[in-house]
Amino acid sequence: MILVMLASFLLFVALGVPIAFSIGASSLIYILAEGIPLSMMAQRFFSNTQSFAFLAIPYFMLMGSFMVNAGIAQRLIKFADSLVRHFPGGLGCVSVVTNMVMAGVSGSSVADCAAVGSVLVPEMKRNGYDAKFAAALNSCTSVVGIIIPPSSTMIIISWLTNLSIARMFMAGAIPGILISISYFLVTIFIAKRRGYPQQSRATVKEIWDGIKSASLTLILPIFLVGVIVLGIATVTEAAAASAVYALILGLFVYRSLDFKLITKSLKEAVVGTTTVMLVVCTSSVFTWVLIREGIPVMIANTLLSLGLPDWALKVVMVLILFAAGTVMDNVPNLFIFIPIFFPIASQLGFDPIHFSIVILISLALGLFTPPVGTTLFLSCQLAEVKIEEAAKDLVPYFIAAAVIVFLVTFVPSLTLWLPNIILGK
Repeated sequence: MILVMLASFLLFVALGVPIAFSIGASSLIYILAEGIPLSMMAQRFFSNTQSFAFLAIPYFMLMGSFMVNAGIAQRLIKFADSLVRHFPGGLGCVSVVTNMVMAGVSGSSVADCAAVGSVLVPEMKRNGYDAKFAAALNSCTSVVGIIIPPSSTMIIISWLTNLSIARMFMAGAIPGILISISYFLVTIFIAKRRGYPQQSRATVKEIWDGIKSASLTLILPIFLVGVIVLGIATVTEAAAASAVYALILGLFVYRSLDFKLITKSLKEAVVGTTTVMLVVCTSSVFTWVLIREGIPVMIANTLLSLGLPDWALKVVMVLILFAAGTVMDNVPNLFIFIPIFFPIASQLGFDPIHFSIVILISLALGLFTPPVGTTLFLSCQLAEVKIEEAAKDLVPYFIAAAVIVFLVTFVPSLTLWLPNIILGK
């Protein structure tokens, strides 16, 4: 019956059924066939919604919606433009830097992709950049939204692994910045080869104006992560305070939020939270079925029995995560692969925080790779190009990010140094 469940899941996905319903329906098929009381499914479905840590997710969603609808992307673009526009492919470099900074504000790759892309993608097209390149670049640079703290995905990982959210946040910062730096270098290289325009260096006044424009926004991620790391507030309390800060900033300081935009932000937060939690709930049932059948243990034992050296086993796990990220969203992948890979990681001597970040950044690349590629689909819509047209320009960015993933995998200090320095070992 486990094979029937997996086959039905793949069939539902192939038919275009939303991932949450595909997971739930295939799990229901197994439960009905095995004669398990439906009350068990209901219990597994709702039990995970009682976690206090998950209450942070709607607040993060609301904070990001307030910031995006308050026009924060334009301010961050102005800030980034004043710093890096003089590099080859200046607007492309601005996209990289803006998305890196936006990651510390919204915590959502999709939100960053929409907010930054809606401004920069048309601007890049007007300035002579290929539309397919603009789409590929925006889809890639926005993935750091779930890697650089704060991140709703990190909250889910912390809950699944029972690890410190504060440590997880700190551990994701350097890998996220390294991925952005690699994208920055790739953008410069491509821009030089294709002769994309290079703008004049910003004056001191322009740089200062850019800093002033974005200063109150740049304070937010520092405040948010700081109060969590220092133990002043829990992640849920900090997320709620940040949502209030974002509201005050947009309503009274920037004066860019009105009743209509506030209502829109609330709706976006409700839809975003519902989408995430529906996947969490159905994935919980799916994972329970896999554990009941002993699938995680069987796969872990199979991999360990191959007799591969430790370094090769690490490479195999990362490659599997790469492949899984291309066909399924991050949340169900986390529920499936964390029970499978954590026992293997423990035997390989992986620090659990380090391995959690490896899983996160490996799966994050799936956000811009077909056939699922959420940020890729959105960016192609903004650029008005077909996905297959933009796919070629994705390759150098995927390679650059994959190099960083393997670097982080084999150099634990890249994830552990910052949390160990700030929080202690």
